[in-house]
This record gives sequence, C-alpha cells and structure tokens, in this order.
Amino acid sequence: MTNWQNSNEPSKTTDACLEYAKAKIEWLRSVPERQFSGRYILMLVGAIIVIFAWKSVAVGKVESDMAKKLQNEKLTINQLAREYADQQYIKEEERFGQVLSWAVRSDLIRSNIDQIEQYFGEVVRMKDTERVDLINDEGKLLVSTDKRFEESKANDLYPKEILNLQKITLKSDVNNNKILVIPVMGLNKKIATVIVSYKLQKF
Repeated sequence: MTNWQNSNEPSKTTDACLEYAKAKIEWLRSVPERQFSGRYILMLVGAIIVIFAWKSVAVGKVESDMAKKLQNEKLTINQLAREYADQQYIKEEERFGQVLSWAVRSDLIRSNIDQIEQYFGEVVRMKDTERVDLINDEGKLLVSTDKRFEESKANDLYPKEILNLQKITLKSDVNNNKILVIPVMGLNKKIATVIVSYKLQKF
C-alpha cells in the first residue's frame, strides 16, 4: 500500500505544476481584457511622464555642458591665435622699422632730405598708413607726409615719452592712431625718430 502511494506522489506533483502553469497562462491571456482602475492608469502615465521629463532634462544638461565646453575651447583657440598673430605682426613691424631706420640714417647723415621724403611717400601708400614723420634729436619736425603738420612742433604732435623711446616700439593707441616709433641711431646716440601712424582698427 505504501509503495503504491509513493509511486503516485510524482504524478501529483506533475499535475500541480501543470495546473499552476495553466493558471499563469490564463492570467496572461486575460491581461488585455482586464479593467484596471483609473488610479493605476494615472500612476503608470505619471511614471512615464516623469521618466521622459528626467531624460529630457538630463540630455539637455549634457548638451548644454558640451556647448559651453566647445564655446570655451573655441574662445581659447581664438585668443591663442590672435596672440600669435599679434606677436608675428609686431616682429614684422620691427623688421620693417629696422630697415627704414638704416635707410633714413644713411640719407640723414648726408642731409639728403629729398630722398627721405621719397621713402616716406612709398611708405604712406601702404595699406592703413596715414602719416610718416621724421623728428630730429632737438624735437624739430623735419619731414611729414601730411603737409598740414609741416610747421608744427613735434611736442604738439606726440607725447614726450614717445619721442624719448630708444628702441623700435609699436604703440596701439596714441592720438587715436596706432604708431610705430623708430629711433634712428647714429654712432653714439639717437639722431632722429621716425613715426609711422596707422589707422586704429575698430572691432
């Protein structure tokens, strides 16, 4: 009797499993037909809205952070490029000033003012160049490409510290102009100063 009962136990277990599986299948089949309460539907919709809102905010923040980072990098690159360009421009101006000072010194020593005027006439034709002046060591204006200033005193045209400069210097804003100050050196001292005035670029 015991053996027969024991042999039926696996069969009962199998039947129980089948019944459980059938119940699950029936429940799943009935899901589309079930009527959920309005509260559960609102909770589900609310959860979906919260998830989408959170995702939108998160994506928006990442995009904003990336845009700011790219903008900062762009500004940094532009600043570095401008600084490099400015340095190269200053070097070129210094080279130009050096060559011009040699030419002016050679003709100034020989009192060849006409030749200096020809040099200045060529220089003033360069882009954005407004005026070229030659001032001797006594502060007298010897040559100016702008004939309106020929009778002027150098001190009326330029600050004293500009006239006293001993090396080629580019000044960004003097009397609303950018100027290149070129000392003309003799054997032992400065004998004159050439000042090239450029239009000050507006940004």
